[in-house]
Amino acid sequence: MKFTALAILIALSSTGVYAEDKSFYLKASLGYMQFDSEDSFAVKEDLNSTGYALTFGYRINDYIAIEGGRANLGNISRDYEFTVRDSEIYYDYDEIVVENYDYKGTSESKLKSYSLGLAFSTQIQQNLNAGIRLGVHQWCVDIRSRSEYSGTRSWYTEDRELVSVEPYNSSYDWGSSKNSGSNPYYGAEVNWTTGDWGFSLEHTIYEIQDDTANLSSVGVTYSF
Repeated sequence: MKFTALAILIALSSTGVYAEDKSFYLKASLGYMQFDSEDSFAVKEDLNSTGYALTFGYRINDYIAIEGGRANLGNISRDYEFTVRDSEIYYDYDEIVVENYDYKGTSESKLKSYSLGLAFSTQIQQNLNAGIRLGVHQWCVDIRSRSEYSGTRSWYTEDRELVSVEPYNSSYDWGSSKNSGSNPYYGAEVNWTTGDWGFSLEHTIYEIQDDTANLSSVGVTYSF
């Protein structure tokens, strides 16, 4: 009888069914963010930055949990450059302006995410678990951009006689523009637990329209 009870206890522990009754948990994750995105007009792109996520979860049972969270998906920086030569603009049908200038622009995007989804996990061995996460996230992007023009404007008569040449130097700070939407997210993790604490290696993919943000991170979880 004692041997049978011991065997049942070992079986429950090895399958992950036997566990302490800690339904709620908080997790903080910090890691490397990389964007799968490309702008064909940019001469330089910085698509890598630091990202972090904060997650609150409720375990329905030993295998399924409901999660809600907030993530900072890092920044995207882009530089733009092009040259305009002999661009003609007509004014009042009797004046012609010919522009020659160099253009430089910068753009920086900051992304945030608010998510709701499910986490599925199973025990690999004692204190070691593996799982997947999936759900929907609401992403928000804040874009700031600046443009600079440097060159000349030449004024001509209708008969192509040069009237004057003036510098064409200007800059514009376009301020901030925002965009948002909803897309799926999904990921996987391996978690090692000791008492109320857990330590994990994670990789989460956030879809953002036609692009993706990839967060490879380490996480610390506290169960209560």
